[in-house]
Amino acid sequence: MNRLLLILRWLSLGFLALMSALAVVPARAADAPPLDDPTHFLSQYKIDLWQTEQGLPLNTVQTLLQTRDGKLWVGTAGGLARFDGVRFKTFSGTEAPFMASEPVFGLMQDRDGALWIGHSKGAAVYRDGRFETVITSEMTASRRVWAFAQAADGAIWMATEHGLLRWTKDATKLYQQADGLPTDRLRALAFDRKGVLWIATTNGLVSFADGHFKVLNPANGFPHLQVRSVLADPKGGVWAATAGGGLAHVDGDEIKVYGLAEGLPTDQLTALTLDARGDLWIGTWGSGVLRMRQDGDGVHFSSVSSPEGLAGSQIWSLQVDREGSVWVGTWVGGLNRLRNRAFVLIGSAEGLVHDNVRSVLVGRSNVMWVGTAGGGLNRIADGHITPLGRKEGLPTDEISSLHEDADGTLWIGTYTSGVVSLKPGQQGQIETFGVAEGLPGNEVRSVYRDSKGVLWVGTRSGLARFEGSGFVPVTAPGLPQEGISAILEDRSGTLWFGTTGQGLVQLRDGVFKTLTSKDGLVSNWIMALYEDKDSTLWIGTNGEGMNRLGKDGKIASIRTRDGLWDGLSQTILEDRQGYLWMTCNRGFYRVARADLDAFAQGRLEQVHSAGFGPGDALRSTTFAGGLQSAGAVDAAGRLWLPSSNGLVIVDPRHLPGLGTPPGVRIEDIVVDGASQAADAPVVLEPGTTALTIRYAATTLLLADRMRFHYRMKGPTRDWVDAGSSREVNFPELPHGRYQFEVEASTDGIRWQPAAPLSITVKPRFFQTIWFYCLAVIAFASLIAAGERWRTRRLLARQRDMERLVAQRTDELREANQHLSRLSFSDALTGLANRRRFNEALHDEWRRAHRQRKPLALVMADIDAFKRYNDLLGHLEGDRCLVEVAAVFAHAVRRAGDLAARYGGEEFVVLLPNVDYADALGVAEDLRAACEALAIPHPESPAGAVVTLSLGVACCVPGDGVAIESLISAADAALYRAKKEGRNRTVGDGPQAR
Repeated sequence: MNRLLLILRWLSLGFLALMSALAVVPARAADAPPLDDPTHFLSQYKIDLWQTEQGLPLNTVQTLLQTRDGKLWVGTAGGLARFDGVRFKTFSGTEAPFMASEPVFGLMQDRDGALWIGHSKGAAVYRDGRFETVITSEMTASRRVWAFAQAADGAIWMATEHGLLRWTKDATKLYQQADGLPTDRLRALAFDRKGVLWIATTNGLVSFADGHFKVLNPANGFPHLQVRSVLADPKGGVWAATAGGGLAHVDGDEIKVYGLAEGLPTDQLTALTLDARGDLWIGTWGSGVLRMRQDGDGVHFSSVSSPEGLAGSQIWSLQVDREGSVWVGTWVGGLNRLRNRAFVLIGSAEGLVHDNVRSVLVGRSNVMWVGTAGGGLNRIADGHITPLGRKEGLPTDEISSLHEDADGTLWIGTYTSGVVSLKPGQQGQIETFGVAEGLPGNEVRSVYRDSKGVLWVGTRSGLARFEGSGFVPVTAPGLPQEGISAILEDRSGTLWFGTTGQGLVQLRDGVFKTLTSKDGLVSNWIMALYEDKDSTLWIGTNGEGMNRLGKDGKIASIRTRDGLWDGLSQTILEDRQGYLWMTCNRGFYRVARADLDAFAQGRLEQVHSAGFGPGDALRSTTFAGGLQSAGAVDAAGRLWLPSSNGLVIVDPRHLPGLGTPPGVRIEDIVVDGASQAADAPVVLEPGTTALTIRYAATTLLLADRMRFHYRMKGPTRDWVDAGSSREVNFPELPHGRYQFEVEASTDGIRWQPAAPLSITVKPRFFQTIWFYCLAVIAFASLIAAGERWRTRRLLARQRDMERLVAQRTDELREANQHLSRLSFSDALTGLANRRRFNEALHDEWRRAHRQRKPLALVMADIDAFKRYNDLLGHLEGDRCLVEVAAVFAHAVRRAGDLAARYGGEEFVVLLPNVDYADALGVAEDLRAACEALAIPHPESPAGAVVTLSLGVACCVPGDGVAIESLISAADAALYRAKKEGRNRTVGDGPQAR
């Protein structure tokens, strides 16, 4: 008895402690972060990284600028690059003379759209696809140009290490110490809204107005001499970042300083930028990136640096793009991007006790209850999180499921201690119910009270019903004794129980009935149940798809092959726009309920679902399932989805990539290896002319979601799906006029077109209409001349006419043969082209199939040829291609063998009736012969000279096998040769096909 009294006393004390935590929720502090504000916590920003491995010229990023066309320009210690969100465009010495590899320190776009580039010896302008030197090294004494600013009159001002430059089309003027500057070493420039020019120098902050310089330094109240950045404040005055004195705001004679005492983690500042909200972003030297946010409660600083995932805490440059992302240039860490995640995340970084969230419930008064596996229960109200766990009296921190009664009683299912009930506002003990109180098992998966007031609990070991002061296991004919993962009562009063492997159980009029895959379910493992407003029951399963059970009792199945993004449905929620939302182990997805109804009723062949996963910057793509409730919809219509790394809050009204897609633009046109303006019509000379068109979407934020298709109007009107590829190659086009069209999309439904590109391919002389007209006239003249001789020398005329017809026929035949040879020849190397190779491959495949003889294919790629081309130029690249092609031409000795140029630096050799071993020998001879050429390669990973990587495949063609299998095998072998170190031959091995 004494022991029982002690237990009751302990339980009572624990309950009182927990009730205190529930009833006395701390009022939200004035500076408490709103959990649903995706920009309040810097932890909400996803950090992306690009370094030299992804194409950045060098990992020291010294300046950044997004131009009005959406392109991001990156100035590095190794040169200039342009970034479209996926790939970097760098510039060779031919494209950017005098500055191709020069360190770039400053960027600015003027009002006319020209890009100004400050580098280590002067300044250049990029306009209409061309670079032009504007400030020579003589004007700057070969010193750096750090920054630009454009005045209201159009003049360009430049901060250099040789003084202040003012440039106009008519003159350039240099201001130095003799003119009033405290030093010639300047760092940054900005015009404030009054038109005053502010100059960051190594000897104070300087203003320039009405022809006079004014110096602010420690002697007159400015915090430090070393000023690294200056930025105009739209509200008035300027912000200045110092290297040792913190942040200063100057407006007239007022100087406001923010240092360590005001919350800065360091006073070593390097860069400044403002976002659309008005927050100030600050680069530091050693403490990463800071954000300064001002509101009615004062100034708040927050930071992100290396421990939070930033690739380097020494910051060179900052830029906020028009989509709200913050771009960060580091000293040696490359280019970082802080982008708003597509969805609000709440985890331990935002105050949640534990990240592994298993269940979420919308309680009374919009209180959110969040159960975690390992952190107990979290109560979220008014933006404040209150933890409730073992310390507050719960028997365990392993929470599995949640349910709230109409009177506010909270039922908490656990993984290890059964179910716990809490009755706010009442005195009494915390009631814990386990196996001893009638539960079939202590691992609770679902808790549900039906319309008759019966409380049901589903455990991993079966179903139980609450009666009196305890539970009674439910055993009845037709009820599987398995785990119960979901419970739902429909509008007719029928109860439904989802089981973990034995189907869906129906309880109607006291009788249990089980539906399984034999009745039409796609799986017997039921994960979620949902009834819509039309009394249709939706059934989520563990990976095979989902089911729809209509009022007519018919079960319809919807699988991934029918358009579902994933076959797993761990929860089913409906938003106010009529979409059903499901979670899975690679994210979550939505489908219009109307589409699902139409598909189930045979009115639609395919449903369309939109998925959200790794590309949407989720912390985890694994979501909770197999319990209730694994998701909730709050009063604002937002979805709360529990994952293994926190809560994901989804606002269905604001989704990434589902609105009007970003635009697409043509960025680069390459004709026979030479670039030309992207906005001008393309005119190609007669003959085989290689054409490459590169395009990009006008977004940086959604760049990795973009998909493209294109068509060349002329020979075809069909669209070609390019996927995520941003380049298309046309080895040759017949003469004629074309329109190249490309479109971009984020969801495959809505497409945004680029302006069409006009392409004209000139005909050869014998393909012109004049040639045909002259040929007709000449033929008619011959006929007329023959008629005049008809009466006198009929037989002679007949012989002459036959001779002339034969002669013209031979000439036309020779012309056609010549045209055919040209159409099958590569203009640069003289080898067969891709078209000739494809024709020969099909002929030899059919011949080998008939004769049951082997057919071998060698694919080769010049190692690091793009780097060779970039370093030495296209002319040297063409010479290299010609020399390597000669090796292939020499290797082809038999009548049936064929060597061809397959792509830019790719070659193929087709070897009929050659077995695998001999084909390997031919490939190795090619590799050795190429290496013997000893063509110097300055930066090849495979050696000091130009080398080849080769892939070999051989087969005996058989019935039912596509010809592409031989190409795929050779290509796979080539890929392995590259991966294993290049300058080698790798074979696929002989196989019968």
